[in-house]
Amino acid sequence: MLLSPAEKQYLYDSLSSSSVIRPDSRSVHQYRPLEATTSFLPGSNGSSRIRLSEGSECIISIKAKVVPIDPDVSNCDSLSNLIDVDVDISGYRDDSNYISNLKFQLINLLYQNFPHLVLQLTSRYAFKLFIDCVIISHSSSPLSLISLATYLALKTTRLPLLVSDPNDLQVAEYPTFSDDWDNSRTIEEIMMDKGIGSVFKPPIFIAIGVVGKNLIFDPSVEEEQVLENGVVVSFYNNKVITPITNGNFAINSNNSNFKGLNKSVLIQCVTLCNQYCPAIIKALDTLVQQESDQGEVTIF
Repeated sequence: MLLSPAEKQYLYDSLSSSSVIRPDSRSVHQYRPLEATTSFLPGSNGSSRIRLSEGSECIISIKAKVVPIDPDVSNCDSLSNLIDVDVDISGYRDDSNYISNLKFQLINLLYQNFPHLVLQLTSRYAFKLFIDCVIISHSSSPLSLISLATYLALKTTRLPLLVSDPNDLQVAEYPTFSDDWDNSRTIEEIMMDKGIGSVFKPPIFIAIGVVGKNLIFDPSVEEEQVLENGVVVSFYNNKVITPITNGNFAINSNNSNFKGLNKSVLIQCVTLCNQYCPAIIKALDTLVQQESDQGEVTIF
């Protein structure tokens, strides 16, 4: 919904005042109410669906495929391309700059902050994860929505148990797996088995709007039209990480307020994310821990 000049000015004044008044009465660090469910696609290794209160909906499907790797190069180099992301948004061409930018940001975040060693099966083979993101409907910028849904899907992704010999340097042997899906393991369980960690928390993106001296989490489509900056902050392992990007969230509106980012605002964004993002991660983890037969659950 596009706002008139008078509506934009009123909303800008409300968001930039010392006492922030948001159109939906949320606090500055509060997310829109959303419902989420996981592991609902039987043909996927991991899946999730998130729906926002205003109708935006995102579905994530993760499928694992066995691919060959080069045993003659280092683990870091041979395992670096084992995650692929595809984004599909109604109304946008697959080769559009908007879709390409979303895919690049998601792939880059996971490439830098994912325990790729859990995907290695043998000296010659590894799992490759194909993450398909489908935005059924959206009004505001979907990057944070996709990120949260990907978090849930990765947390519930299960990989089949390898039963063949992992040492196949001398004899070329294609990996074989247990036929019993009850023996499959989550990424976190594989991390523990391989001794590379005991907790798996995928990285996420947090969208923050800047209006005057004020910051607002998860700006709505109306708020995006009056933002002076749209900051996307990466959060992983209980702290803010790079990349941190600045852009115009209102892609379908002429936002004349957009301006450069002040470094003091950037410091404030980092501080707020370090303060409030652990609560977001906790809410997502609580959902994952609940019984699958409970269906859709409201987490914010």
